[in-house]
Amino acid sequence: MLSFDRRLLRERNLWILVLGSLFSVGGDNAYFTILSWYTLSITGSQLALGTTMTLASIPRVIFMLVGGAIADRFSRKWIMGVSLAARAAVLVAFALRIAVFGPRAPLWSIDLMAVLFGVIDSFYYPATSSIVQTAVAEEHVAQASSIVQTVQQASTVVGPMLAAVLLAQRDYRLMFVVVALVFAIAAVTMFWIRLRGHSGLEDGAQGASAVLRDVADGLRFVARIRLLVIVMCLSLVVNLFCIGPLSIGVPVMIRNRGWTGAVLGEYQSALGVGSIVGGVIVALLRGFQGKLIWIGMCGALMGLAMATVGYWPLPFQGMAALGLVGILMSIVNIPFLAFLQASIPEEKLGRVMSVLMLVSVGFTPISYALSSWVLQQGVAPELLLLACGVGVAAAFAALYLTRDYRHIESHPLLTHRHASVPKPGKLKQP
Repeated sequence: MLSFDRRLLRERNLWILVLGSLFSVGGDNAYFTILSWYTLSITGSQLALGTTMTLASIPRVIFMLVGGAIADRFSRKWIMGVSLAARAAVLVAFALRIAVFGPRAPLWSIDLMAVLFGVIDSFYYPATSSIVQTAVAEEHVAQASSIVQTVQQASTVVGPMLAAVLLAQRDYRLMFVVVALVFAIAAVTMFWIRLRGHSGLEDGAQGASAVLRDVADGLRFVARIRLLVIVMCLSLVVNLFCIGPLSIGVPVMIRNRGWTGAVLGEYQSALGVGSIVGGVIVALLRGFQGKLIWIGMCGALMGLAMATVGYWPLPFQGMAALGLVGILMSIVNIPFLAFLQASIPEEKLGRVMSVLMLVSVGFTPISYALSSWVLQQGVAPELLLLACGVGVAAAFAALYLTRDYRHIESHPLLTHRHASVPKPGKLKQP
């Protein structure tokens, strides 16, 4: 069982992060589910859906490293709070556009909303992925990170369930306003966090040149650690085969079968439920400490489960397959993220996480574009999911060909983490 430090329960910031994560990640998942169905309903084109998703991800590729450097220089809670408020403002503006000009918005306005979200996400994600280390005492970082990630996985259930309820109402003004309210609550919650001061950057230089130097320093740090390079290359390849097929292939498959938008929400919820179960399994196995070598096998099984999603004739069967994908996804993601958050120096964490997110989303536009193009050529979404699932399985199996992964338990980053003596940090209001 998990060796749990009860002092963590007295960490005020932990509960604020848990509540904020519940609303922010839940809002994210509701937004993307509604956006996917709205775009398909308005245009009737999987190519248009792929274009919208591609445009949403391009700004992340361009600005993510800059967002990481800024997260290491400025208050992460303010970056997160302002970003969440900006998301709410964008959705309210789009809802007003629908109210004034009618429910069928032109594709350019949908794409504009997607691009704005992509720009905002470039600054939000590096801050949210590195805030735990300065929000709780140092000795609690690993456990707090696992708790927050498990709550975020839970939010992937809440978000699609909210989307399913809203889609059943068939009022897109209501949908976007409700999701905007969810983001607004998350923004207000984040402003209540009191962060512990970290050592910061070695120099206090400001301006664009200083930010670019920080970006270059973060890239050099990652490049020096071969295990990080392997993990990030794996993330890049896996996202190429996962994001597009799951985000575009599944909605198109559901639409082709004559099922409703509510079924799409239920499919996404099944993925989220599986993610929660996977998070609990990781906790029971103490964050996979001493068992990180299993992650390659679990990732390969995740790919094989994904390959079967399109071949189940009944909705509940497909949901069960996606649930298994979610379980294995948590087993793969949570230990690696907890490892990074507990091992990387505080003053570099924002940049390192931004590099991870950049390579995670770096092939996302290509994944969206290729998935939509393949489907537009008449390839069945079921076949797309099969081929990409096999690709994911092969990528994880290839981990065992690398010496660094085969000896991951004795890697210097892990041994340094276990040998480090944590120093309690004082919390302050930045």
